[in-house]
Amino acid sequence: MSVLLFDLSGSRALVTGSSQGIGFALAQGLAGHGAEVVLNGRDRSKLEEAAASLRQAGHSSVSISDFDVTNPEAVKRGVDAIELDIGQIDILINNACMQFRTPLEDFPVDQCLMVSRLILSRSMRMVWLRPK
Repeated sequence: MSVLLFDLSGSRALVTGSSQGIGFALAQGLAGHGAEVVLNGRDRSKLEEAAASLRQAGHSSVSISDFDVTNPEAVKRGVDAIELDIGQIDILINNACMQFRTPLEDFPVDQCLMVSRLILSRSMRMVWLRPK
């Protein structure tokens, strides 16, 4: 028997980059504590698979929203559509990012700066939309 340390029932969570990996694990944890979870990513088929997996595990309050967090207009449309569907987002986890599989010593400084700018800009873009 497991004991919940906290209850997120009634909360609505958007997890970006949640079709797999860390984002999916975060979504699982939120759903496991009662939150209604919206999975986000760019690949609709991967999102559908992830949502199906959560539903099979007994989490019925799962939906998907496929938009690119690097596109300001897509973010606005996506978040507006989510909130029209389920209500205001209570929890936002900015997990989406890009990966470069390169040894650190070979990783170009310009790519490092690009990734840093991307992470900051997409995170702020999501935060600026919420809360209202």
